[in-house]
Amino acid sequence: MSIKPQKLIMLRGIFDELALQKLVRSKVKKVYILEGRPNLDASQFAVKALNERGIKPVLISDNMAGFLFAKGLVKEVWLSYQMVDQKGAVCRIGALILAVLAKKHKVPVYLFKSGVKVKFMGKPQELFFFLGERIAPKGIRAYVPQVEWVPQRYITKRYE
Repeated sequence: MSIKPQKLIMLRGIFDELALQKLVRSKVKKVYILEGRPNLDASQFAVKALNERGIKPVLISDNMAGFLFAKGLVKEVWLSYQMVDQKGAVCRIGALILAVLAKKHKVPVYLFKSGVKVKFMGKPQELFFFLGERIAPKGIRAYVPQVEWVPQRYITKRYE
């Protein structure tokens, strides 16, 4: 006997109370959340906020998203945004690839206001270290964007 995997909602970002309440009202029981390197704050927020609301977060590495789309296991993508206009939105890094994958696989992308403000650029040290341990060799440089632009053509609907 094989168990058929369930299609789930994929979340990226830190969401405000409106989005969290919408998840609760939708009676969803499980969602995918991305780890969100380098600082992992979005996944840490999501694990706590979702567990408190009876929703089981399935933590995936950022690079696992493509595999889940290819297997047809994503039914919606929810992104938190920092700023938005009629041309698109500034979202957490990693949002654009999810939006592109969603469009390719005909999965809707929904935008929700972020629950926190994010710096546009992180510090190189955030990328050099993981949980306090250096993982990058000395003598290198790093570019650490924390947000990116998602054009309107990838967005299905925005919630306020």
